[in-house]
Amino acid sequence: MIVAIAPDAMEKLGDIIPKVKAKTDGQFLVTLLSDADHMVIDRYGLLNVEAAARGRFLPHPTTYVLDRKGVVRWKFTEKDYKVRPTNEVILKELLKLE
Repeated sequence: MIVAIAPDAMEKLGDIIPKVKAKTDGQFLVTLLSDADHMVIDRYGLLNVEAAARGRFLPHPTTYVLDRKGVVRWKFTEKDYKVRPTNEVILKELLKLE
């Protein structure tokens, strides 16, 4: 299961789903959750302090791979929001769980 957590309110996230479906042949394979109160961002220490100083409580982009028991087996965090792990890198980590 793939879960994405966004710092936006659920109302705003509802606008995203049709846009993604339009770009992916009607598929939306991600469970999208809201963290508008930035509780998850704070809990995991992912707050982008520079953005918060401007009133935007954004996380540093992070990808976690968890095993079936919920144990984090791999984590990628980058302060530059443009740098993300590739699908191939994530798949490699997922395959290690088998």
